[in-house]
Parts: sequence; C-alpha cells; structure tokens
Amino acid sequence: MEKTRQNGAASRRLVLTRALDLAAAGGLQAATIGSLADALGMSKSGVFALFGSKDALDAAVVDTAASLFGRAVVSPAEAAPPGVARLAARVEGWLAAVAAASAPLAVLGLDPRGLSAPARDRLRAWRGEWRQTLAADVDHARRMGELGPATSAAQVAFEIEALLDAAARDAAAPGAAPLAARRAIEIRLQQLAAER
Repeated sequence: MEKTRQNGAASRRLVLTRALDLAAAGGLQAATIGSLADALGMSKSGVFALFGSKDALDAAVVDTAASLFGRAVVSPAEAAPPGVARLAARVEGWLAAVAAASAPLAVLGLDPRGLSAPARDRLRAWRGEWRQTLAADVDHARRMGELGPATSAAQVAFEIEALLDAAARDAAAPGAAPLAARRAIEIRLQQLAAER
C-alpha cells in the first residue's frame, strides 16, 4: 500500500512538472490531460486518475508554481535583514526569476480571467499573499525608521507589485523592463526614505 502511494506521488510530481512547462509556454489550456499523457507516455485515464478533473489539475499546477516560487524567491529573502534590505532581496529574487524565464513565474503571471474557478481562486490567493508579504516588508521598514512615517505599506506594495509584473510581462520585448523596474523601485524607496 505504501509503495503504491509513493508511486502515485511520484507520478503526480512528474505530471505536474511537465504541466508547469506546458502552462508556462501556452497557458493552462495547453496542459491538457491528453497532451500530458502523450508527452509522458501515459494513458489519459492514468493522468486523469491522478487529479480527478482538468480543474483539479489546473489548481494543482498553480499550487506547484506558488510553492516553487516561494522556495526560489520568498524564502531566500528571509535571510536578509528585515526592512528595506529584505524587500530589496525579494525584488532581486523576482527579477532573477524573470531573467531565468522561470516557469513558475510565468504561470503565476497568467490572466486569472481565463482560468477555471479553482485555478483562478488559487492564483488570486497567491497574489494576495505575495502583496501582503511585500506590504509587511514595507511596514517593517517604516517602523524601523527606514521609510517615512506616513508611508502606506499597502500602496507601496501595490506599486512594487505592478512594477515587477511589468518587468515579467515585458521581459522578452526589446528594451530593459527588468532594469527599469528595479530603478523605479529604488527611486520610490529613496523618495520615501527622504520623508523620514
């Protein structure tokens, strides 16, 4: 029984890895039960049995992307001192993911309006958590006196998130969107620091 569970978990991880790549390249609609079965040499019923529905597969792909993003960007930044340094580490982590053409970041950047309800809900929940993480860093920096006392953590987190989203969206276009995003964030934080 334990061996069967382990095999099922390994098969699920294999399918999710491939699904993440397909979704990063063509959206969740590209990661179908059939395309995954073909790509992995599995039967459609075998792939279906791992998730139970396409909606559940889509939700699992978003969850996988969020988990990988957390390990690559959110968690490593915790090693930086709290406040502006930690916020800067998160920004750099995001921009490194952009430079690496990160599949998890591509999935997390999908337009939620075109997704199934379970995937849309997971993506919106992740976005809320990410913005709360940024806001907590900004608020910590304000309380430490690194930013002006009137700094709105929610507003600044929104601005940073918007700039990072633009960097991810425009990374493949001519120009230097990631560099522009980094510079805009630096300028905004310098402005807020000057208000101390």
